[in-house]
Amino acid sequence: MAKTVLGLDIGSYCVKMVEVDNEDGRYRLKNYAIAEIYGEGEEYDIEGPSYSRQVGALRECFKQLKLNPKRVKNLNCSIGGSSVAVKQVRSISLSVEELESSLTFEARKHLPLDDTEAILDYQVLDGGGEASNMDILMVATTKKSFDYHLKLLQDMGVKPRVIDAESTSLVNSYLKTKGKPTFEGGLVFLDIGAKFSTLTIFSDKGMLFSRDIAIGGHKLTEDIKNLHNIEYLPAEEMKRERGMGAFLAEGESSGGIKIARRNALDALVDEIKRSLRYYTKETNIRDFEKILICGGSSLMVNLNSHLGQALSMNVEIYNPFELFTVPPGFNEHVGAQLATACGLALREE
Repeated sequence: MAKTVLGLDIGSYCVKMVEVDNEDGRYRLKNYAIAEIYGEGEEYDIEGPSYSRQVGALRECFKQLKLNPKRVKNLNCSIGGSSVAVKQVRSISLSVEELESSLTFEARKHLPLDDTEAILDYQVLDGGGEASNMDILMVATTKKSFDYHLKLLQDMGVKPRVIDAESTSLVNSYLKTKGKPTFEGGLVFLDIGAKFSTLTIFSDKGMLFSRDIAIGGHKLTEDIKNLHNIEYLPAEEMKRERGMGAFLAEGESSGGIKIARRNALDALVDEIKRSLRYYTKETNIRDFEKILICGGSSLMVNLNSHLGQALSMNVEIYNPFELFTVPPGFNEHVGAQLATACGLALREE
């Protein structure tokens, strides 16, 4: 009998939810919902949506899926952004008590100071016991962020089964559907959201690395707004319709999308390059198979080809549902928006 699990991704621009059936490793996307937090004619708030807006979008997702949230049993969700740290840490072998104390200290170095304690979970990847060293994957957030997220769900009457990190959810979506990469180099995920882009590098031979880059769809829209001297909402519409072409001033040719002026995309490319150099320094892995881009802002027309040219790498839109049975009319663009939610739905306890 198929087991149904919900994956819930609460972003700062949209709330996404997927309903996935798993029958002996055969996956089916039963249903999905995407609810925008801001209504028609409303601008994105860089400070983040209000609590009531997020609750409204969350309620809309359950409505689209025709689910009573109080009756939902198997729901996994995630926390992302600057309030979450995902780090692979190497340490000498420690007892459980010593390890937890050490990781708590480590977590505070990577989390915002909001006067609340760190909440963390970890998994020993290698070593421990009689070994002299151990590799640990640490996921941490602050109690303030965790409690806020939990209250959103509790006010809907939902008790989550798992709360995960967005970056590890993406890796999970790949491993569960395609297995471990056969390529010996690194596999790169770039989740381009409204406020942040999360870069995650995974290798079967090296560490998992993840960092947030403070560049997302909002800054791209601001660039278009300033370039064309227009208001924010028309700039957002131009970005959706023209994609990379929106970064060209009037009279410029769109052939090859060669843009001379510096913009947020250039800064994003610089940060990606810096991250790849850091990963190479730490792991000695110099080859990267490709970059898989996802998230709502990844769907800009010609963005993947522009990034591929700038980075001299293969950049693909990531559709984690490629091997799923999917509803009629489902396409890779929808899949890219639901990538985190997919990984959450595939998460085991």
